[in-house]
Amino acid sequence: MSLPISFKPKKNYKLIRLGRDNDGGYLVGSKTIKETKSLLSFGILDDCSFENDFKKKNSVEVFCFDQIKYKSYWIKRIYNDLGASIYNINFSFFRNTIFRYFEFKKFFKDKTNFLIEKHLVKGSLKKIIDEDNEIKKPLLIKIDIEGAEYRLLDEILLYQKFLSGLIIEFHDVDLNQEKIAKFIDDFNLHLTHIHPNNFGLKDEKGDPKVIEMTFEKNPLIVDGDNVLPNNLDQSCDQKNEEIELKFL
Repeated sequence: MSLPISFKPKKNYKLIRLGRDNDGGYLVGSKTIKETKSLLSFGILDDCSFENDFKKKNSVEVFCFDQIKYKSYWIKRIYNDLGASIYNINFSFFRNTIFRYFEFKKFFKDKTNFLIEKHLVKGSLKKIIDEDNEIKKPLLIKIDIEGAEYRLLDEILLYQKFLSGLIIEFHDVDLNQEKIAKFIDDFNLHLTHIHPNNFGLKDEKGDPKVIEMTFEKNPLIVDGDNVLPNNLDQSCDQKNEEIELKFL
């Protein structure tokens, strides 16, 4: 089967990649990065590589939101990963955890980067934008919140005039195609990129269950057709094959 044709970018756009290799990296235009005054990132977990790369291009204030209790998270994570590394005699796994921990700590020592513990519900985005006077506009929003993104779509549309861009991961695409299609139709920003997250695997029709999308207000258009996958794309899970995108 195929995804709706509205899920495919209409033109070819100039994009760069921010974030670590494979899972954690996203494509967005350098013009959009430069026009952004604040970055809001929802669902950061242990990976701030995208936000770190963004700040190297444009040193804006970064507001990161997650419901994780980080005071206990890293203690448990390091303890568990050390045990797993000893059990499997694979210390590269533990070294990666330690690297992420220090990268995370270093990023949030910067007083212009904020880590806020928050459980996102319908109305959360509206409250954040309305009540936080530190958030400057236009802003870029990045969302990876494991299915809760659908609770924020109406608010994104409400505040779309304040956005320079949106990077969003949609989960359970097979169950929510109509919601996503309606959002694309109602959203004034241009869809500039789509990528399947192969951690989410495929539905019974062979389409990806999880997709990453980039939207931009003023993207740079380049000559040629939009070819997917983009040559900057990387599979999120190196152990699984990349999922081919087909559009109807």
